[in-house]
Amino acid sequence: MPSVPADAPWQLSLAGYLRQRTELPSLALKPLGLLDRYGEVAVGPDAMAFDGEDVPWNKVIRLVVRDVVEVVSEAAMAHEAEKIRSMLPPVPGRKWVVERAMTLLGDIAGPRLMRKRGGEVVSEVVYRGAFRREKTLQAGVFAALVMAKWPDVQRSLVATARVHGIEVYGEAPVGETPVEVTPVEEAPAVDAASESVAAIDSQ
Repeated sequence: MPSVPADAPWQLSLAGYLRQRTELPSLALKPLGLLDRYGEVAVGPDAMAFDGEDVPWNKVIRLVVRDVVEVVSEAAMAHEAEKIRSMLPPVPGRKWVVERAMTLLGDIAGPRLMRKRGGEVVSEVVYRGAFRREKTLQAGVFAALVMAKWPDVQRSLVATARVHGIEVYGEAPVGETPVEVTPVEEAPAVDAASESVAAIDSQ
């Protein structure tokens, strides 16, 4: 995990996470290589990144923090499965990569989306682009889930931003405890992942 604040570059992408968590069959190596930096969250003393887009801290204006339940939804999970599938050519191993990716995402998302609060994440980074115009970089589903599962990633982004004098909006009051609610049905994220993979199987 990154230090708080970051004193060295740190990053994790969906492909990197899959490589860490699974034994890859040889047929998955080619399609997985096409996902390098997809879903990435990165933080360092000089820059941060979401989804392979690097932003130097000296260009960042503010961070926006939200709870993961406001960022990751059933629709977002379904869209993520289709987006991953569309990025990969119809080669052997594509189906395996999509299935494993959505299973791992569902494993992270399920327990968190069954609560009123699932964990704070940096959802948006507002920065100065060309001609000093404001641009917004949004955290993807994987980046948001990484920050919710490993809070030090979110804390590192926020603390490093503050070292650079950057404003941070939306944090919950200090000491506020997430409140769990009794789920009335299976976690939406898991359902969405299952439906998306089923749709892929039929194509």
